[in-house]
Amino acid sequence: MAQGDGTETGSEDWGRTKVYLRSDPTKWNSLSWVTARSLIDSVNDILGRGTQGLVENLRAHWTKKDDDLTIRRPGVSRFLVIGDTGEQDPSQYVVAPALARAAAEHLDRNGHVEQRQAGFVLVLSDVIYPSGNVNDYVDGFYKPYRSNRVEGLRAPVDVRDRFALPESVPVYAIPGNHDWYDGLYGFAHQFLYAAEEPPTWPSDLLAPSFDDTLGRRQLIGDRFGRSMWRTPSEPAGTTAPARWGEPADDGRPAPEARLQPGPYFVIQTEHVDLVCIDTGIDGTIDGPQFDWLSSLPGEIPKILMTGKPLLVNGERRKGEVSGRPGKTVYDLVAERKRRYVATLGGDTHNFQVYDPQSPGSSRDRLWHIVSGGGGAYTHATHPIRTATSDARADMDFRPTKLFPGSAESLSYFAQQLVPSIWRLLLTVVLFGGGVVLGRWLATTGWSRELQLGDQIVRVGPAGVAIAAMMVMVLLHQLPQPPGHSLFGRRLLLRLEGLVAGALATLFLHHYLPDAAGALLVLFGSSTLWICLNAWCLRWSRWWNPVEQVPGWHHVAFACVLVALAALALVPWALAERGSDDGRMVPWFLVVAVGLYAVVATVGWRRRIVDDVDGDSAARWLERSVVWASLAQAAVVSGEMVRVLSREGWTVLFVGGLIGLVLLAAIAAVLLAVPLAPDALTRHLRNEPVRRARAWLGWRRWLVQPLVFLAAPVMLALWWWVADAVDSDSMRTAFALPALIAITAIGLLVLDWLRREHELLYMPLVVIAILVVGGLLLGSAAPGLLDVPGLDSPGDLVNELMTWWPVVAVGAALVTAVAVGAALVLAHLVFLGAHSLIVDPGAWMRPRYRQGGPTHYDFISEADATSIIEAEQKRTGGRPAVVEGVGWRTKRRAQIAFPGLNPPFGPIQRFVSEIYSLDEPPFFKHFLEFETSPTEVVVKIHRVRGDQPVEIDEVARISLTDPAPQTPSRQTFRRST
Repeated sequence: MAQGDGTETGSEDWGRTKVYLRSDPTKWNSLSWVTARSLIDSVNDILGRGTQGLVENLRAHWTKKDDDLTIRRPGVSRFLVIGDTGEQDPSQYVVAPALARAAAEHLDRNGHVEQRQAGFVLVLSDVIYPSGNVNDYVDGFYKPYRSNRVEGLRAPVDVRDRFALPESVPVYAIPGNHDWYDGLYGFAHQFLYAAEEPPTWPSDLLAPSFDDTLGRRQLIGDRFGRSMWRTPSEPAGTTAPARWGEPADDGRPAPEARLQPGPYFVIQTEHVDLVCIDTGIDGTIDGPQFDWLSSLPGEIPKILMTGKPLLVNGERRKGEVSGRPGKTVYDLVAERKRRYVATLGGDTHNFQVYDPQSPGSSRDRLWHIVSGGGGAYTHATHPIRTATSDARADMDFRPTKLFPGSAESLSYFAQQLVPSIWRLLLTVVLFGGGVVLGRWLATTGWSRELQLGDQIVRVGPAGVAIAAMMVMVLLHQLPQPPGHSLFGRRLLLRLEGLVAGALATLFLHHYLPDAAGALLVLFGSSTLWICLNAWCLRWSRWWNPVEQVPGWHHVAFACVLVALAALALVPWALAERGSDDGRMVPWFLVVAVGLYAVVATVGWRRRIVDDVDGDSAARWLERSVVWASLAQAAVVSGEMVRVLSREGWTVLFVGGLIGLVLLAAIAAVLLAVPLAPDALTRHLRNEPVRRARAWLGWRRWLVQPLVFLAAPVMLALWWWVADAVDSDSMRTAFALPALIAITAIGLLVLDWLRREHELLYMPLVVIAILVVGGLLLGSAAPGLLDVPGLDSPGDLVNELMTWWPVVAVGAALVTAVAVGAALVLAHLVFLGAHSLIVDPGAWMRPRYRQGGPTHYDFISEADATSIIEAEQKRTGGRPAVVEGVGWRTKRRAQIAFPGLNPPFGPIQRFVSEIYSLDEPPFFKHFLEFETSPTEVVVKIHRVRGDQPVEIDEVARISLTDPAPQTPSRQTFRRST
């Protein structure tokens, strides 16, 4: 292992990154994939997958007809490749200084060339997150790699100069799925057009082809996707000036020329051709690109560069060709006559090597490399099977090299995940504590009088809780500087859980004082019961297929099932004790418990299969969790009906069911509206150009407004009818759809503000928090908003807070929060998080906290290796047998890594996205290629941030396979 950057420079990159980002913060600051902001920005992923041919048409537009798709670099034998870069946060910036050093020429003490300058840098997929926005290129491309082109930077010169590649080293890029989320518009601005001739957005391509062969489902998906496609932003602010390159002869900055001919192209180097393909949003290529790929001659050795790897995580993904059934990229590349020697893909944010010389690795003559760790969050590698023999999946492909390594990955993610699980568990427990606190405050009637000028205002617990929540929400809007402690933000989250529980209970007592006690008992008993079910599911592994079960397991399961069914009836029995109602068991509760028992019993038998890798086992894995959830939901619903009917509030349950019907109706309208332009333009079916233009007009002026107005209009009509017929059921049904509509519209408005009026975004958010909080505070503290000489605003607030639509939406919000807390707690029990309560490390040991000496302090490398090996050798649904590892360590590992067999919970499935940190240790890398007439040597540069950069050779790819003819260079153009 070489330390190519030296101990001093390699370990100082994190310090420079912190100084740089504190002086010149980025727009995203810390990009998180669990926030509404980034998910809304990425909505075109879903819309684009539903369209038929939109990506293909846009790609044809950006690839000019008859253009030469060749970049000629005949003297280049050394170049760098970095994948998935543009998160615009510390995890990207910490890699940039090492990349700049690797790209520059280095001389030794005698003036001899110690390191030749790289011929170019190739960005492999996802240049800009989350959506390829043209206005994110300054923060996600120029500041980390071309800082010398960005004006107005405040960081010290000696710091920002470390983030500048040599100007004579060009940067090429292959677009990834995130670059396609704005239709490749931002990518085209930076790479496909000259600075003086920027592109224009081809809005006419959003019109459909009016293909009558599409099925109903395809037609709805295509029209909805095209109608709601999130059009890209136009360049603003400092985006355009960053396109200026090296000064011209007169000293003025020269506009940057076009960098590459299209989204797919070939780079001809001295010894090997790099064939770069564009896999769009869903990993497919189109017919013209496949024709171009097929036309490349086979004399020159080639490496395929692709946004989506052909071999990743032990699975082969061949890369389909849209409109060409049976044609795949892999089948073409695998043909020996085409002289491909390797494939290299991004998208997956780690490093994997599949070596053709190792048995069971690539299983063909090609090297397959995954390299997507250039800046985005790190994907965990410990779930990847690497065992030399695997009885369950003999045809899996095993990587020979990983970064981070399997043990390192498990240890690292366990140290991030398990303490976070503990903090989440603590938040939910504090929410429950808030419920108890709110119940106590509501029954004691505590309040205080405050003198405000000439007025006396009485403030009760609700006023204090609302004021506290408003302050904490405002504090959450403050940016988190890189490298600063997260203690304060985490403490806010815990306190918010406590206050939210108290507010929910106080709301319930205010509007349903007589039924509040029974409803709180319902919440507590239902939460306890589903948590016990989660514990039994984990203990019995009911969801996991097995080939055989010991006899005593059947007896134990039967006893547990009887106990759980009996527990479901305990609240009824306690409530009916001593009553005069004849102790009649509600039929709906009996039916629900019976269905629950049937599902549990049938599932227990269905999990026993002949082959744990067969189709029957796969079907059960897909359905088991759904069946378990529905069976438990039936019992909870039965208990809910019993309690509500006893309190005279059956209308709440009936209204909730009607609300689901209203939601379905709104969804049907949203899906039907985009079909209207087809009908309205049918008379132009013989004039395709006019019809397309008319369709786009209807899209803009009819479909988009109706889609945004459909829910509000339907809810307004429902509201009017509910008042007209004076129906409590209809009023209750209004609650959930209204809450969903208000949330969705609010998020879209906030997203629009952030995109179009960035400077106003945060002030308006703060004003909105103050206004809403002030109204709520005024309702909880009568007289607080009274202004002498004016009609009392307090009276207006009181009327607003007793208006049934507001009460209904508030009730839906309280219900959603309570149900969410119960489900999260049950899932944490399923994960085994309750075991952390008896683990002293969760309370006092420093190694549970972030920032310890190493990530191995939590689970040692030896223990992590033993756990992974045991899991990979395990077959069937039985737990792995791990020897020589303490029970607490095993429990921590099981929470982070429940095993290779699904189902994973959402926390493990998205562990990489959720627990991406902006502080060391990072697991980033980029690759260095050196070519010769006989081989390509690939080296990895590992960047951890707090340690020297490690440089290792990871592959020697032979170029000496016999070629069909004498090599020759040709020009390759796009097929028309």
